[in-house]
Amino acid sequence: MLHDFNRKFAFVSLLSLCFACACSDTGGTILPDTASMPNPDGGSSADLIPTTRSCEATSPRAVPLEIEALPDAGEEPLVAVIEAAQTTLRVFCYLMGRGGIIDGLKKRAEDGLDVRVIIDQRKKSTNEKYYDELKAAGVQIIWSDPKFQYMHAKVIIADDTIAVASTGNYSYTYSINKERNFVTTIKDPQDIGDLVAIFDSDWNGEEPTVDCTRLLVSPVNAKERLVALIESAETKIQIFSMQMADWDIRNAVTARADAGIEVVALLADPDWIDANSDAAEILGQHGVTVRWTDTPPVHTKALVVDEKSAYVGSVNFSYTSLNKNREVGFVTGNAAAVGVITSTFNKDWQSAQSFP
Repeated sequence: MLHDFNRKFAFVSLLSLCFACACSDTGGTILPDTASMPNPDGGSSADLIPTTRSCEATSPRAVPLEIEALPDAGEEPLVAVIEAAQTTLRVFCYLMGRGGIIDGLKKRAEDGLDVRVIIDQRKKSTNEKYYDELKAAGVQIIWSDPKFQYMHAKVIIADDTIAVASTGNYSYTYSINKERNFVTTIKDPQDIGDLVAIFDSDWNGEEPTVDCTRLLVSPVNAKERLVALIESAETKIQIFSMQMADWDIRNAVTARADAGIEVVALLADPDWIDANSDAAEILGQHGVTVRWTDTPPVHTKALVVDEKSAYVGSVNFSYTSLNKNREVGFVTGNAAAVGVITSTFNKDWQSAQSFP
């Protein structure tokens, strides 16, 4: 359980936090629990990082998230973490495919590392051949718990110290090489601990305790945190999403548009995701400008508020994703990370088409 994990790793996390702060641009040392220090994850030197555990999605990090756009970055950010692992790899997987990820996991298991994979059981017809290959290579692999409609999280955790989370699946030939996705590298000790605890709970068929975490976790807190992020908008919302089907998300967006906030949405081709035609019509009635593109196809799940805060993760804006799946996402105020999403959105927006 998460609280048990936190107790076991409190000392390690404190040491990691000290190291991160000492090596950051802000410098400084760990102060007593009642004090604070400059925030390397936020856009303002006025932001503060508490030395106690952070429980809000918007809480700043000791080590900021790093975000890269696909297909531009290729599979290197994902493969590099697999290759760098020394002892353990934990993997949440929705769809496996050919490429460096499956090759790397098999190689590391053959090297003697403890490699564990939870793979989606609803997509067994696609995943079964990869399941068999990974198992034959010495990977410990299990089908996801049927209590989830889909095991849709896409996270690789190495040595309990670094993780990569993708909005795309693990096929180089299509998801990584052709679709628009984002890869997030996570190094913050608390975030890593929470990801490990969720994985271990899912591996053991237990319920994780996630009442104090920065993470967006479906089906636990993702919807309320996404709605809160949307409601926080003061000037502009940029939606960059494969789909826009959930009514609570739609209603939160249209309410901000009705309040005078500028809202633009870049969605996937309606011939691929038919719910997007309906979404475009409804959003358009509230003054939201909606476009779509398939160059590259929009598979990402992201949202930027006021060009200062952003969500990115596996969580689609759909009822199933928010309420039925295992999903993981992140909110960040780090200027560099938000800038990657914003600049990618702006580039794709220029060549996108208006919905009919």
